[in-house]
This record gives sequence, structure tokens and C-alpha cells, in this order.
Amino acid sequence: MMGDSGLTSFRLCDGYECGIHLKGLSMYRAIGLLLLLSSFAQAETTFDLASDFSFQNSPSSVWQYGYSATNSLDPHEFRADEYANPTGPVGFWHPSVSSGPGPGWYPYVSYNRTKQSQMGSQKGWAVRPGEVAMEGSNTGQYSLVRFVAPVAGTYKINAQFEGVHFGLSSTDVHVLHNGKSLFDADINGYGGDLAFHKIEGSSPTAAYSGQVKLKAHDIVTFAVGYGKSKTNFCDTTGLFVHIVMLPAGWAVISTRNARPGLQLADRGNALGMPRLGTLIACSHYC
Repeated sequence: MMGDSGLTSFRLCDGYECGIHLKGLSMYRAIGLLLLLSSFAQAETTFDLASDFSFQNSPSSVWQYGYSATNSLDPHEFRADEYANPTGPVGFWHPSVSSGPGPGWYPYVSYNRTKQSQMGSQKGWAVRPGEVAMEGSNTGQYSLVRFVAPVAGTYKINAQFEGVHFGLSSTDVHVLHNGKSLFDADINGYGGDLAFHKIEGSSPTAAYSGQVKLKAHDIVTFAVGYGKSKTNFCDTTGLFVHIVMLPAGWAVISTRNARPGLQLADRGNALGMPRLGTLIACSHYC
């Protein structure tokens, strides 16, 4: 039973399970609690490659840096980089210990640790603040950055690739979900910071945006290869990635007279607060 001044009970549902029961709350306190709970239900979880980049936690975090053992993008070919060199404004992950181009250097994943655009190795390319730069090997191995989903959900993925080498990058770039292609493109040209070089080439940038349903531990891979030229000469390619795990839907249902939709019924209450039999429900992704 419920009087004019309070709710007897209600349930908070996430679309699968209904749990929380509250009794004896005044109407105003109940509505305040609903608003608080709804803010939690609609919170988004964000993963950003630039903000999250680490020279210590790969491959133990949601971001992994590495390369393919061969010229295949099969997930089983992934190898984690073993040597991190974070010295200087632009730090590097390499397959193994290396002091410069040669054995162990390629494929690499680098990162601009500063808040200003910086020149990369050999001063042949430049990266924006927080930008990752990647280059494959001359034998066709891919430079790889992987995102490992921490929990199941729907994820909004935005990725931006751009040629950043002054010699005009010529690479193939990819986004994959557990090895299945989501996006494939070619980079031909320079699309980086104008302070270092003019925008040039037939396709200096490429972008992917999409929603993907991921299970826990599913992998989204961002790959850079040596392109149609089949050489990694002047191939450095920049990458930004921003991923948002979208919030699940929520619903609050009164114990009587529930019907589909979103309603805030005024049963004679001057402030429009819901009374007996009112449904406060929100469909998925409200």
C-alpha cells in the first residue's frame, strides 16, 4: 500500500535483473534517489590511447603495444613489445633492446609524452601532443596497438590515422575485432601538424568510427603495415584512439499499473511528482 506522501516499494532494473527494494521513503526522497541512481546508470567509461599510454603496463592493461610475428593480422601472430625506451620527448616501444634503426627496432610504437608537437627519430617526422606513431618492418610485420575490453558491453570506437613522415607515408591501416576487419584504408601522404610540413598526398589521413558489441577480453586491434610499396621507408603513421563504453539502459517500475514508455504522471500533485501506479521507465540507452 502507498499513501500520498510516500512510496511503498519500487524496483531498479537494468533490463536483466531487478533488485533494490526501498520502503518507507517520502516521495521527494524517493525521486531524489531515482535521479541519483539514474546518473550512475548513465555514466560512461572512457578509454583514450593518448591519456592512458604507458611505458610500464603493457601488456597488463587494457592497452597493449606490439607487432605481428609475420605479415599476417591473425590475432595469434601478436607479440608484445619487450623493450620500452621512454627517454626524450618521444618515447618508444620496440620488439627488443635497440639503440637505433636496425635489429630490434622495427616494428615500433612511439608516443609523444609532451604537450607540444615534437620531432621523431632521425628528425624525419613529427607527432602532435599525445599522438602515437607507428611503423611496420621492411619484411611486412605490422605495428600493433590493441584494446582489450575489460567487461562486456557496447563500445563506441573512434580512430584517426595520419601520415606524419615528411617523406610522405605510404602505409596500410586497419581496425579489427578479434581478427575480423572493421576498417581498412591506405595512407598516402602527410596529414600531420602543419607547422612541420604542408598537407600533401592522395590520402594523407583515414578515420574509423563505429559501435561494436564486445565481450569481456575481446580485442580491438589498430594496425599499421608497410603499404603497397612493400617497404617501410618513410612510413611513420600517427594514431589517435578514443573509446567509450556506452551506458546500459535503466528502469524504475512501481508495483502497480506499469505500462511501457517514459511517464511522469501528475496525480493532483502541484509539483508533478509521480504517485501510485506511475511508471518511471527508460528504454535502452536513454
